[in-house]
Amino acid sequence: MKILLSDMDGTIIDGYDVKHEKDCEMLHELRKHGHLVAFNTGRNLQEAFFAIDQHHFPYDYLILNNGAHIVDNQGKELFKKVIPQKIGRQIIEYSMKFDNVMIYFFNGTRTIGYYQGKTIEHTHLGHIEIDDVDFIEEYQKAQSFDIIAVNQDDEGIETSLQIQKYIADHYGEYAIGTLNTHYLDITAQGCSKGSGMHQLLKMLDDPIDETYAIGDSYNDLSMIKEANFGYTFHHAHDDIKQATKYHVNYVYQVIEDMLRGEMK
Repeated sequence: MKILLSDMDGTIIDGYDVKHEKDCEMLHELRKHGHLVAFNTGRNLQEAFFAIDQHHFPYDYLILNNGAHIVDNQGKELFKKVIPQKIGRQIIEYSMKFDNVMIYFFNGTRTIGYYQGKTIEHTHLGHIEIDDVDFIEEYQKAQSFDIIAVNQDDEGIETSLQIQKYIADHYGEYAIGTLNTHYLDITAQGCSKGSGMHQLLKMLDDPIDETYAIGDSYNDLSMIKEANFGYTFHHAHDDIKQATKYHVNYVYQVIEDMLRGEMK
């Protein structure tokens, strides 16, 4: 049995559109041949379903929050690791000092954020300003944090890197900030897409003969390097391509490699 571990943003979807219609078709084909599909993403559960429901992606497992949360396709939670309440609050409060930063966290039902004194929500329609909940009240009553995300409003990374260093210097025992293009994903220490992949493999009943992984960004490298066959895209940043053996244009081409000799 083989397993495909695929990133979502920039890999199988681009914004709100599927990258190539054949990608979804070949996911179905892969599962029809008895192999597994796992989306390995920085998205939380709600955000992952934005894409899954819109495009009807088939899957067996979701590795969420950069490896900190794993669920199966029946909604059963298999693994979860969180940022402690006090640590998460202090990271958010430090990040709020920067006027050019948007801050988000998942409160269990919604992904809400803060930008220049306003509460916003990340939905399938994009970022919208809301007034039915208050970001400050929500983060202060959170018992723990699945994932916190920050990004600069100009899509730069200078402030994000400063926040990343602050986390490493002050809370490295509890949390880690992983750069994902211009987003900084903050999760529990020890979590990455690579660790999520290994955690899932340990829990599977059937042995996996080959692992295939594809992604387009820095936070994908841990799974790309750990997989038997790691892929990125011809259009990816040179740093990503140099660290990755196989380069393609679309996900369906990885699946064609996986099924070579099995297709009739």
